[in-house]
Amino acid sequence: MSKRIKPKVPKIQGTPVPAHLERHVRVTFFLVADKKEHLNAIDSVRDYLRWQYIEEESEKELPVTGFTHSLFPGTPPRLSGETVFVGHWWYTTEKGVARLTVEKTALFLVDFPAYAEEWKTDENIALLKRRILELYCPQKEIWIVKQDVYRYA
Repeated sequence: MSKRIKPKVPKIQGTPVPAHLERHVRVTFFLVADKKEHLNAIDSVRDYLRWQYIEEESEKELPVTGFTHSLFPGTPPRLSGETVFVGHWWYTTEKGVARLTVEKTALFLVDFPAYAEEWKTDENIALLKRRILELYCPQKEIWIVKQDVYRYA
């Protein structure tokens, strides 16, 4: 029987610094990235989000504080030419038969400030969804998931 060795944990030196808590709202969504027109539209969505951060405060539509997206062809560095994620979707045909669809996808994570007035966040998400659908039309429906995020700095 082997003995488990307890790892040595260094003692904290100096005065402990209390954690600073920040609350944000993060929304996530996937976009299908199977065809060249999908990728061009995804580039447009990414550029739209980038401009929300770069624009002057008076020009911004959305209070984006940052965003992350998965690698997809057309984004530097073009390591593999492939998307990072693959989505599996089930749908029912007109005849009632369940079908599995497998598609390449791009994942976006977008951060917004958290408001005490929750309706402001809901309005921002609704506007984001409208802009995505204007720029990216291959999907008739896009699910956007909202999460409260607590960051300990």
